[in-house]
Amino acid sequence: MTHLFEYHDGGRAKYFRMKYKKDQVGDCVVRALAIATKEDYKAVRDELWDTSRENGFMPNSKGNYEKFLTKRGWKWMKKIKGFNLGRYPVPQNITAIVSLAGHLCCLDEGIVYDLYDCRESYPYGIYVHESQLSKMG
Repeated sequence: MTHLFEYHDGGRAKYFRMKYKKDQVGDCVVRALAIATKEDYKAVRDELWDTSRENGFMPNSKGNYEKFLTKRGWKWMKKIKGFNLGRYPVPQNITAIVSLAGHLCCLDEGIVYDLYDCRESYPYGIYVHESQLSKMG
């Protein structure tokens, strides 16, 4: 099984300029969460900022985005060793938020959505919504 790649800004371009390389702002957490949850980019960003003010974490820190995901029913699954993201053995009909080294992206129905093709990276694990856990086998 090979996953495909498709460029996706998570909805950021609706609110902010994305034309130049200098416009890239390290917002992979917001993008991945917005794509996977199908929520508006700015709403996700604002909620992460609000949560960070309450708990003292940075908006894109693991402690912050895990609180966001837990509240919505997403569960952590440890990595499956020996597979890069392009060949990661998950069913094609699930949505997952993939944790890579210093990066998050969305894997949705066999397509990696991100600003760049990160399929050669090795996942640390994935977040899967509780409603899709039965599909994981």
